[in-house]
Amino acid sequence: MDAPDCLGQPIKAGLVKDPASDTENRTDYWKNRSPGWTEAATSAKPSDDTFNLRLIEEADIESNMKVLDVASGTGDPAITIAGKLTSGTVTACDMTSEMLAVAAARAQKLSINNFQIAAGNMISLPFADSCFDAVTSRNGLMFPDDKVGCAKEVLRVLKPNRKAVWMVWGPIEKNPTFGAVNTGLEKYFGEDFPPRMIRHNLGDAGLLSDVIEKAGFAGAEEIELKQERTIKQGDDYFRRAVARTAPHRIENLSEENWADLLKNVEERCSDFREGEVYKIPIVARLGIGTSPG
Repeated sequence: MDAPDCLGQPIKAGLVKDPASDTENRTDYWKNRSPGWTEAATSAKPSDDTFNLRLIEEADIESNMKVLDVASGTGDPAITIAGKLTSGTVTACDMTSEMLAVAAARAQKLSINNFQIAAGNMISLPFADSCFDAVTSRNGLMFPDDKVGCAKEVLRVLKPNRKAVWMVWGPIEKNPTFGAVNTGLEKYFGEDFPPRMIRHNLGDAGLLSDVIEKAGFAGAEEIELKQERTIKQGDDYFRRAVARTAPHRIENLSEENWADLLKNVEERCSDFREGEVYKIPIVARLGIGTSPG
């Protein structure tokens, strides 16, 4: 069978199914979590583009490029990238078709016509060799067991002397929102909500660049990203964080229930409150790999 080309399907045409799917457990896991991400994608536009823009900058993305966004989920940073391209295209690839459907809907709402979607697994990307000008991935590489293998797949589909950029979460202790959400859920529901430490397994300095080097990239660089996110009244930041953490526990909550739950979360973040706003620290790491020329 010939390998698929560099483009996914236009958003009106459905999805390309990856013949080498992940284990059923992992596929089902993300499928079951997709309602929370759908709930969280409350607007077509990204809620905050600070890290997305830095990722685009480090990937050396130009307006005429073919770009692949791996583990794209509901479309971040692919939506932002598409808006930066004039004659290029971006393909959002994810293993969960439910999340890609949200990404496609967001692109349509924003009248973005250079946006493609493709269902595929990071360990076996459904694309031909050397066909993308840049590859991005936001908060995806922490989850697979074979991280080096996934990075090798990115290298395979990347053109020579081009860049791939991964963003991953920093250590949990530097990202207080996660602890606040879990504590708030525990207080509201009266049960344990242990933190998902897998989300932070590339958070220590050097781990991400080590994966990139082992995958065979000619150059590997790692940068710490820091942001102080200002949360004003009416911002749904905490609500989106809760929805992504416990999607099936919040399905039937009334607005009154939501108010009680969010009060618990906000109380946990009281150290970061200044007047009527919260200033929440966010720390991530950016890994940049350059393919051999």
